[in-house]
Amino acid sequence: MRIRIATAAVLTACAMAGSGLALTAPSAAASARPASSAPRAVSADTRTETGASTAARPTCPYPYVCFYNGNTMTGKFKDTGYWQKLGASRNAKGAVNTRHDDVAYVRFSDYHTICMKPGEGWAFGSAHPTYVYISRSSTCH
Repeated sequence: MRIRIATAAVLTACAMAGSGLALTAPSAAASARPASSAPRAVSADTRTETGASTAARPTCPYPYVCFYNGNTMTGKFKDTGYWQKLGASRNAKGAVNTRHDDVAYVRFSDYHTICMKPGEGWAFGSAHPTYVYISRSSTCH
């Protein structure tokens, strides 16, 4: 399930959400929806599968695109205009784009590519990211 976000407030809340790709969403917006249509999104204070609270996640600084595995930042990228190999972030479970005007494309091992708009965060689930491309465009193409 995919959910779009528009605020930077949830950038630190990009966490794992089920299988497949999903966007993180503000918990207030999710709780305002009826339970039947509530997206499967998580926030920084969400409980893990074992019921324990998640530890504080390091904040992704502007103007980076950061990748996370749980509460560990596995990489941060800011260069624009070319595909960058993720290296240690190949096992990342989520990412956030803190840039204000630039989209970021993330390519996966199955060659599927997503576009992260400025201020968006994604949870990858079981997908494996391999490359990131930060564009100077503010819209996805």
